Amino acid sequence: MRRKLLIVAALVVAVGLTALAGEAVAPDDEEAAPRRPCPVSQYFAARGKDFLDIFNLKLALGDGKSILFHGRATRIAQIGFGRFVGTKVGFDGPCAGIYGEGRVEYGFSIFYWSWIGRKTNPDGITADAQKRNWFFGHVDDIKDTSKFKEFYDGNRPWHTVGGSIALPFMPGIEAELNPAEAIDFLVSWANIPGLRVPPPFFKVDNMGERIPAQGSMRWHGQEAFEQYE
Repeated sequence: MRRKLLIVAALVVAVGLTALAGEAVAPDDEEAAPRRPCPVSQYFAARGKDFLDIFNLKLALGDGKSILFHGRATRIAQIGFGRFVGTKVGFDGPCAGIYGEGRVEYGFSIFYWSWIGRKTNPDGITADAQKRNWFFGHVDDIKDTSKFKEFYDGNRPWHTVGGSIALPFMPGIEAELNPAEAIDFLVSWANIPGLRVPPPFFKVDNMGERIPAQGSMRWHGQEAFEQYE
């Protein structure tokens, strides 16, 4: 009988300790413990960024000598000329930033050249844009054309469509659509690691500065395939 009472008492103590432990961990520790991000919300957030990658938009305000026009329906069908010096607010996909820019460009079709210098402040651009170095071309004086870097046709892939216009002391605009990013957005819904078109984001050297390579794109949700350095 005594043995049975001891067993029952032990069970009661065990249950009590378990309950106390549960209360000790319960509300406070649940709030303190880091919550795992929801895979569903992460998935749709990545798809949203993939969609934004299709569009690039820059709003500009130039100085008294800024006159620039550029129209483009792929690299083969394009024409433009002019120069721009001023401030831009840029949205390259989900990246955003405010920066100073100096630009000279001219030509037609595949005979198109552009040189650019940009001066950015890390506080003025998003962390993702800084990581990718999307608003690149750091120069001390954006009016000094001798310091501009060859911009490889604006660092735009050959298939992009868009245009830009700038006038003295007038608001300007630069807009672009990337059909390859649209295809990548559709393919991204499968979310299969390594199955993306075109190749993942990586950087190349441009006069000592690591900049985004033409044709490479962000694989949101598959950042392990990207090369930032």
